[in-house]
Amino acid sequence: MDNTTFRWILIIAGVLILVALFLFGNPEKKRRPRASRKRNRRTRQRREPTLHEAAHDESAGGGPEEEGTQAELDMGGPDAEPEEDLPPPMPPPDKIVTLFLQARDNHRISGVDLLDAALKSGMVFGDRDIFHRVTDDTGEIVFSMANLTKPGYFDKTAWNTLETIGVTMFMTLPGPLGALDAWDAMLATSRRIAELLHADLLDDNQSTFTRQREGQIREELREYERLQRPEA
Repeated sequence: MDNTTFRWILIIAGVLILVALFLFGNPEKKRRPRASRKRNRRTRQRREPTLHEAAHDESAGGGPEEEGTQAELDMGGPDAEPEEDLPPPMPPPDKIVTLFLQARDNHRISGVDLLDAALKSGMVFGDRDIFHRVTDDTGEIVFSMANLTKPGYFDKTAWNTLETIGVTMFMTLPGPLGALDAWDAMLATSRRIAELLHADLLDDNQSTFTRQREGQIREELREYERLQRPEA
C-alpha cells in the first residue's frame, strides 16, 4: 500500500467518524470529580442523623431548632439548578450520500477562499461549526460541508490562517426534501464550489466523479424513494 492510498484511508475514516458525531453526538453530562463525590458522601453521612432529628422534632410538635434543620436539608431552594432535559437521540439515517472536493496538485485551499465560495454557493455557517444548505421556510438542514483536515470543523475566528486539503459534502436521508431533490441541490452546489476553488470533484470512493457514477447514485436514490412510498 503506497502512502497516497494510506492517506486516503485515514481521511475516509475521519470523515465517517465526523458524520457519525454530527448525527448521533449527544454529549453526556460530565461526571463529577472523585473528590467532589467523596465530599458529597461525607455530607450525606453527616446529614443522616439530622434527618432523623428533624423527623423526631416534627412528631413532637417542632421546636426552635426545626428551622435550622430544614434549611440544612432543603436541596430545592431558589438557587438549585434544575435537571437539564436532554433531547431524545436522533434516529440513525437510512442512507448517507457523500461527495469530496480535493485541492489539485497537492495544493491547499485557504480559509478565505473557502468561506467566499461557500457563501456564494448559498451555504451558511452554523451548527457543529460546519457549513449547511438549509430550507428557506423551516431552516432544516438539506446537506452539509465539513473539513477534510482534522478536526473536521472550521474555526470561524481563523479564516485568514486556515488551510485545508479539501472538504466533504454529505446529506442524510430521510431529510426535509425528497432524496432526488436534495441530491440535485448538493451536486449542483458541489460543482459550483469546485469551480470556484479550482478543486477536483470526487465520488464517495475518492475517485473522479463520472457521469456513470452520477447515474448510479440517481438510480439508488430513485429506488430509495420508491421504497419509502406507502404501499398502495
